[in-house]
Amino acid sequence: MSDVYENDSFFLAYIKWHYRKGLRELFYVSQNFLWFVTHFFSFRLLIKTLFAPWKRLGETYEGGFNLSAFASTLIVNSLMRAVGFFTKILVLFVGAISYIVVLAFSICILVIWILAPLILVGSLVLSVTFFVI
Repeated sequence: MSDVYENDSFFLAYIKWHYRKGLRELFYVSQNFLWFVTHFFSFRLLIKTLFAPWKRLGETYEGGFNLSAFASTLIVNSLMRAVGFFTKILVLFVGAISYIVVLAFSICILVIWILAPLILVGSLVLSVTFFVI
């Protein structure tokens, strides 16, 4: 242990570590998981390119007055934008669900971490009273 904890009893040193350094590291790990989910699903990029064609697929209109070529290009480009839109919405939805799950899991772990010493002491007290009675 570091010099800070050498003058304290084992119990006091553990409590200091648990609620100071341990809690700080738990926040850091949770922040890393949330950062990973945010960047894995590229929320910012998906929102910026929401109406862009899927994988940049599409046709170019060569100009002139050809109604069938114009209609064909319009239909293909509109279809590729629709496919891109729905695919990106689906990925955003899955990413949002993943973010919420990681956030909820982090909060649960935080509550467990904060209550862990109390749960341990309570379990020891209950086990002792069980065997004494």
